[in-house]
Amino acid sequence: MFETFYNETIRNTVVAFGSLFNEIYVIRKDSNNNEASRFKVPVTYGPKEKFIRLLDEYSALKSLDNPRDISTILPRIGFSIETLSYDAERKRNTLSKRFSTSNTQNQINFEYAEVPYVIDFNMTIASRTMEDALQIVEQILVYFTPEFTVSVNFKDRRNRLDIPIVLTGVSSEVDFEGDSSTQRSVIFTLTFSAKTYVFGPQKTAKLITTIDTTLFSTDFDLAGITGASMALSRIISGITGPSGDESTIETYTGSYDTIYDSPYNLGITGATL
Repeated sequence: MFETFYNETIRNTVVAFGSLFNEIYVIRKDSNNNEASRFKVPVTYGPKEKFIRLLDEYSALKSLDNPRDISTILPRIGFSIETLSYDAERKRNTLSKRFSTSNTQNQINFEYAEVPYVIDFNMTIASRTMEDALQIVEQILVYFTPEFTVSVNFKDRRNRLDIPIVLTGVSSEVDFEGDSSTQRSVIFTLTFSAKTYVFGPQKTAKLITTIDTTLFSTDFDLAGITGASMALSRIISGITGPSGDESTIETYTGSYDTIYDSPYNLGITGATL
C-alpha cells in the first residue's frame, strides 16, 4: 500500500507563506518627522517561545562588560506551524486521476486526486516599541480581507496552484512588569490558515494503442454472416503516424489478420449498420 515518495508540497506551502513577509520595512523618523533610517525586518522560522527566550537572554547579557542592547535584534518576525487538519469541504473523488505526459513511448503518467489540508500558522511580531510593532502589523493587515491568495509552484506538474491564506486572529501582549531599567517588549501574535493540498506519488500506465471490436446481429436470418461465432464484422483500430488512416469494416470470415489505423472513423451509423 505505502511507497516512498516526497513531493515537498507542505514544505513549498511553508516557504510561500514565509516569503509573503520578507519585504517589510520599519521607518524611523527624526524630530522634524523626516525619515531618519529604514531597515528590513528579518523573518525566521520559530515559535513564540523562542522569541521570548531570545528577549530574556539579551536582557540578561546587557551589562557594563557586555553592552548588548535588545534594540539591535528587534523588531523581528517569526512563524511556525501549529496544526495540520483535513479539509473535508474541498474533498474530490479519491479515484479521480490527473494525467501528464511521459518520456517513455506508449506510457503516460498519472496521479490520484490531491488531498485537501489546512495548515494553521502562528506568527509572532516582537519589537521594542509599540510604534515599530504597529508599523509591521499595519503592513500585513491591509492585504488580508481576511483572505489573501498566493500562487505556488508544486514542481513541474503543479504550476501556479492558488492557495488561499486566511487571517484568523490578531492579539497583542505588552510586558509592563519590572522596574524602569527593565527592557519592555511588545509582542503581536497573528494566526493564519493556509488551504493547501498534499499530493500523492506519481504512477505510470500504458496507453491504449489498439481497439478490437466484434459486432453481432440479433437477426440470425441476415445474409452474409459467416464464422462459427456468428459475428457480423470485426474492427481492429490502431493509431499510426500523426493523423492515422481511415478505418474500414470487413465482413467476418474467421480471419483476423488486418489491422486498421484510425480509432475515430469506424463508419457505423444507425441500428442496422
